[in-house]
Amino acid sequence: MTKVLSYIMGATIAFSAQSADIMVNQSGYLPAGDKFAYVLAEQASDVQLISVADGRVVAELERSGEVSLPDARKVTTVDFSQIKTPGWYQLETGSGQSVPFQIGDDTYLPINERLVHALYLQRSGMAVQDISTGMNRPESHMLDGQIFRADEFHKAGTQLDVIGGWYDAGDFGKYVATTTITVARLLEAYRQTPQLYSQTKLPGSNKPAIIDESIYALDWLLKMQREDGAVYRKVSGARWPAKIGPWQDNQTRFIYGVSTPETAKFAAAMAFAARIIKPYDADLSRQFLSAAIHAANYLSSQNEQYIDWKEGDDSGSGPYMKNKFDTEASLDTDVDDRLWAYAELYITTGQEKFKAAFQENYDPQWVDIFEWKNPAAMGVWHLILAEEKGEFRDQLVNDLALVADRYIQQAQQSPFRVANQRFIWGSNKMTAEAGILISWADFAQGRLDNRASVQSQIDYLLGANAFDMSFVTNSGTYSVRNLHHLYQIATGVSLPGYLVGGPNEMAQAGVAPKNMGMLSYVDSKKSYAVNEFAIDYNASLIGLIAVHHAYFNHY
Repeated sequence: MTKVLSYIMGATIAFSAQSADIMVNQSGYLPAGDKFAYVLAEQASDVQLISVADGRVVAELERSGEVSLPDARKVTTVDFSQIKTPGWYQLETGSGQSVPFQIGDDTYLPINERLVHALYLQRSGMAVQDISTGMNRPESHMLDGQIFRADEFHKAGTQLDVIGGWYDAGDFGKYVATTTITVARLLEAYRQTPQLYSQTKLPGSNKPAIIDESIYALDWLLKMQREDGAVYRKVSGARWPAKIGPWQDNQTRFIYGVSTPETAKFAAAMAFAARIIKPYDADLSRQFLSAAIHAANYLSSQNEQYIDWKEGDDSGSGPYMKNKFDTEASLDTDVDDRLWAYAELYITTGQEKFKAAFQENYDPQWVDIFEWKNPAAMGVWHLILAEEKGEFRDQLVNDLALVADRYIQQAQQSPFRVANQRFIWGSNKMTAEAGILISWADFAQGRLDNRASVQSQIDYLLGANAFDMSFVTNSGTYSVRNLHHLYQIATGVSLPGYLVGGPNEMAQAGVAPKNMGMLSYVDSKKSYAVNEFAIDYNASLIGLIAVHHAYFNHY
């Protein structure tokens, strides 16, 4: 064992000797789905699939495709996709066993429900009483918030009502950038596979929980729109909060300046929401569309990216703009954000001016995974769904396929078949989004060719990784235990269904090992750079499970 691996293993949870060298998706597999496991042991012994019920050897399996980890350990793949009988199984080699795992039709329903419910647990501006977790916290941040810096509509210190919304992560900031993409990802998951969500409802509601959560966040977003249609960026205190519950954070909470990137993402999310929410609440749908058009009108008056930001705005919250860590070219412009807005506005309103604006500003360089840094891909995807056959649609399909091919190739060459190879802040979210993009390219071309690659991204996040650990709290035999989350640190209350950021080579907290690719991770509550949850992380895994489900249910 190398010194690096020894450090990583020592800093994380103590693993059973039985499970140290065979990694599986700890939530399990679908009977008709693709099934891969991974073996780290150096010896070349074959692998047996064992029925947990009776100890019977179900299959003798071979290992293939040796790939090296950053610390030079070898990873081989075991394919047992031919096993379709529901039940509980384990994989064994001469040196150990995997954790038990299930093959079943409803394998991903429990984790999907936890992932959605985690967003309920992140609600601000209301009391949260939750039997499943034991969370019982009073209402919090009921004075949000004050204008931080004067603008043409409000003096500094003006009190506005921006109560509500979700806490973005383990602290108490609320951001338009991540709320918009989280809502859109939830609504897209519901649009793609509504049957996954129809039975899960909050007490007293007739709507699916995923719709209720989306509406809760959308209501907050409406409050963040200024009189002229522009949208404020975020709400937070001027200092990072201590390790306390949100109701104990009594510092003044400020509303920080408007920006065109946030305004464009707001317009896109609202226009999309107007379509999805309409069957549940037509009046609310009209309100969302009106807000989207108001935001679009503001954008038409601003030809260049504009961000009302000054030194000190980020003293108690994340920047969510270009900074020393986030340097992508998409952050130098708001074109990618506008593209998403134009696409959604065109589809919802049918107005040709929005399609013309999309075509005028479109460049294939903006087609990549969907994230707050660059949300254009969802607009591309929705236009592909909405457009009739023709040159315009063909171009979008081709551009999407080219990006998907790059991720597929990366997955084929990677340990654990991971499509995303940028191990930076939020790499787990990027992995999920790469899987979604691959599926979109498949569906856009009317094919199902890369389902196995999509499955592998789910597998990696749920246990088939170098740590033999699910990156989602309370999901799997071994899962993240030491979440960086102020409420959990302060109270000890278990928070299930939280996807953490994952391996990050920069390791800004100074706890995880740096520059080790997918090994730059440690399960430590001190390591906020790898072990903090964020709402958009969960949303991406929800979306990944939804598109995977669509492969089996007529996408």
